[in-house]
Amino acid sequence: LMLSPSVEDGKIVFNDSPLIRAAKNGRILVLDEADKAPTEVVALLKGLIEDGQLSLPDGRVLCYDESDVHGSNHIKIHPDFRIWALTNPAVFPFQGNDLSRHMSDVFACHIVPPMDEESHRRILTSYGKGVHPDVINKLVKVWEDLRVAHETGVISYIFSVRESVSIVKHLSAFPDEGVQTAIENVLAFDRLDASLSNHLNKIFRNQGIKMVTKEKVVEAGRGVGGISTPKTRASSPKHGKEDPDNTPHVGGNTWAGGTGGSDTAGLGGRGGPYRLDKGHPIHQISDEMKAQVSEEAKQRAKEMANEALAKKLEELNMGKLDWERYNSVRARVEENIKDMKRYLKDLKKRKEERQWLHRQTSGELDENRLVEVLAGERDVFKRRGNPADRDTFLSNPINIKLVVDVSASMYRFGYDGRLERLLEATLMIMECFKGDKRFNLHITGHNGSSPTIDLVHPSMELDEATQLRVLESMVAHTQYTYAGDHTIEAIEVAVEESAPDTLVIAISDANLNRYDITLKDLKPLQSAKVHAHLIFIASLGDEAAALAKA
Repeated sequence: LMLSPSVEDGKIVFNDSPLIRAAKNGRILVLDEADKAPTEVVALLKGLIEDGQLSLPDGRVLCYDESDVHGSNHIKIHPDFRIWALTNPAVFPFQGNDLSRHMSDVFACHIVPPMDEESHRRILTSYGKGVHPDVINKLVKVWEDLRVAHETGVISYIFSVRESVSIVKHLSAFPDEGVQTAIENVLAFDRLDASLSNHLNKIFRNQGIKMVTKEKVVEAGRGVGGISTPKTRASSPKHGKEDPDNTPHVGGNTWAGGTGGSDTAGLGGRGGPYRLDKGHPIHQISDEMKAQVSEEAKQRAKEMANEALAKKLEELNMGKLDWERYNSVRARVEENIKDMKRYLKDLKKRKEERQWLHRQTSGELDENRLVEVLAGERDVFKRRGNPADRDTFLSNPINIKLVVDVSASMYRFGYDGRLERLLEATLMIMECFKGDKRFNLHITGHNGSSPTIDLVHPSMELDEATQLRVLESMVAHTQYTYAGDHTIEAIEVAVEESAPDTLVIAISDANLNRYDITLKDLKPLQSAKVHAHLIFIASLGDEAAALAKA
């Protein structure tokens, strides 16, 4: 950041870095992807801006006021020197540092809004001179729909102008390949995600662009197994044998959880009684082969599926109506659950992934330290390993406390869907975190009768029946509780009783004026002890919007 080593005439020369040159000559230093900068770099920049000086490794001092520096070995900072730091939002999928939290007191922070359609059109036109204007207009409309889909939570990935420019550049270089091929070349990796792929297909079709693919897309990370030809004829449905080693089985009719086979419970095959996912790549048989299953076998498979469902419900102590009620709520947040689980899976991969460790005394030669090699330094190697400063939140369980509003107003004003939204959000959180030892989930409710109603403990086993009982108890509380409000008290208790660094999420309706709740009353949310957030899922008039602007 301060000196740039190079080799000139066989000698190592340390030249001033872009930071030093910009400071001396009054230029603008542009720091792209500044949210990826290490903590020590952020601290160095902040020190330069706050203190007005920076000590360099060679003894020189970069400063605004020469009188503040003893001796003559200083570099005066030009009055026109400026720093522009470009960052991504500190959210998924960027996973960068929240630079605004640490630097907003020394930077003038500006949020750059999404690019308008006309600017986007002009950029694409400049890159694709020979691309037909109708194609460019369609791409602009598609990217606007993608932006809206991200803002509304339909898709989690932010598709940038970079991808649309890549499509136009491909069309300009290979005009004979067509729009579909250009899109597939840019979005091929995203097509492996079944949920995202379905949304992309719909968005592109709305603008008259069909995304070509002949393969069935499966869940991200699973892979496409290809076409399967069953090794046996379809006969009688059965569960199949359980393989203790969970070896992938393709095209057979013996093992439960196989793919592209016949008769057994699995995926992608024919004649099996029900679906059974063992986590292997899915091999798919053709519709023609599926049609070869006899009506008798289909009827028997249906009977077995009903028997298995009844047995499962009995194990869960749920009736058929209970199961239908549970599934009706879950279906509305199915895509959200998939997105959240995919994000949590990425966190797990991040924990398990080994990284390049630099400045090592053994391993592979680090090509970025060739100058240091010539200088005779020893720590010029790199190797794969687990960094010592791995994020602690990936090593220790994260405490999550969800505080839900089960007051009378949720039931009284339920006609606007607020109670259903609360149930959906609660179920989504339970589904995503159940059985995951990386998280301790605690859910409490509050209403006019009490500020603390225990609903879920970290030690609780969350199966479908338990989750349904939690939802039903929430509905019962809203129906039979006394009128009143304990929102502030509930937040205070949650913050006070939580362990340090707990993620506290309060979900409520903005029934603020009736109970004289002001911004000052929400001060517990600003506690440095926990990470607290308040989400309003409904509002009487513009009460929530007014509070957000206060």
